[in-house]
Amino acid sequence: MSEEPQLPPIPDIGIDAITRKKRFYEKINTVVKCGNCHENYTREFKKGDYTFKKLSGESCPKCNEGQSLMITEIFSEWIDPKKEKKKK
Repeated sequence: MSEEPQLPPIPDIGIDAITRKKRFYEKINTVVKCGNCHENYTREFKKGDYTFKKLSGESCPKCNEGQSLMITEIFSEWIDPKKEKKKK
């Protein structure tokens, strides 16, 4: 019979790697496209947003037209507060 292969030891990742995930927070963004000037802009997600929703009550920051705004994308990103403080 052959012996079982010896695997290398598993490295210690430390407790910091496990608790690091707790300090991150999720930021949800909405991408809006203007049908008039075809400009995309990103704003903070609002309750009730969904893709391909036609918006009323908002205007494009570039052309100030509010008739043909549509949500094209919703995405989230995980923000590290420590790195965000360094940017400011």
